[in-house]
Amino acid sequence: MTVSNTFNTSSVAAIEDALAHMGIDPNELAQLFGSMAQQNQAGAVQTTAAPAALPTTQSAPVDKTNAPSSTTPTADAESSTVAAPTVAAGSGDNTVTIVNTSNHEEKIGEFLNGGSTTQPVAEITLKPGESGTLSYANGQGGYMAEADASGTYRSTASRLEFYADANGINNTDVSYIDGRNAAIQVSDDRGNTLGDAESIAASAPESTLSKDSAGNATIAGWYDGSNSTMQAGGAYMEQKLGTGNAYIHPNDDQNGTADTNPMTMAQDVSQNYVARFGDA
Repeated sequence: MTVSNTFNTSSVAAIEDALAHMGIDPNELAQLFGSMAQQNQAGAVQTTAAPAALPTTQSAPVDKTNAPSSTTPTADAESSTVAAPTVAAGSGDNTVTIVNTSNHEEKIGEFLNGGSTTQPVAEITLKPGESGTLSYANGQGGYMAEADASGTYRSTASRLEFYADANGINNTDVSYIDGRNAAIQVSDDRGNTLGDAESIAASAPESTLSKDSAGNATIAGWYDGSNSTMQAGGAYMEQKLGTGNAYIHPNDDQNGTADTNPMTMAQDVSQNYVARFGDA
């Protein structure tokens, strides 16, 4: 339905007569409506004008320069990251953190020069993936080795050899001369590394292998090369590992120059080492 907003003269006259009949002065009514119209117009202007004094709902800009990442950091894939040691043994200013990177439990013992080769002065036991520390004092030297599955320390074990002088200057090396029941890789806190992390026993000649009660293998070492088993074991390790990172023969250190032993972290000021003991 359409409503017209046009009024003729007779319509206005009829409205005035009706208002007069009700006792309402048309002029007063016109003034009343005029005042209301002005108020409504003023209110409309106020609501459409920009409310400069009102607070804005927009958040202040966020500086993301130092904001924490929304993603959770993950461990380094190499995992040069070493888990916190769970056990510790020995005493002194020089520390070796041992990491078990093998697939079996390891018992690692510390032996001092001139002492027992079967009863360690300090010992830790590590499950796969665990780490612990062995310490020694300035002026002490010796080696660290892994026991067999029965807990017996064999003379044919791999050795992490160490010596620290009275001032804490260290000499460290990895030796498979007597045999290899573990792959040993050692690093200092200056980025130097010796030894290896290879598992090579599975492809070794059967004649060079012996196994403990759990089936863990030991490759025969060269020692003095006095029999065919020693000779074959030394030749196999040299073929697989070369002669640059661990002792396989007693004279491997002669491969360097007159003043450099390529097998030893000589005159190393580090007093903290990380050694990974893996499968042979």
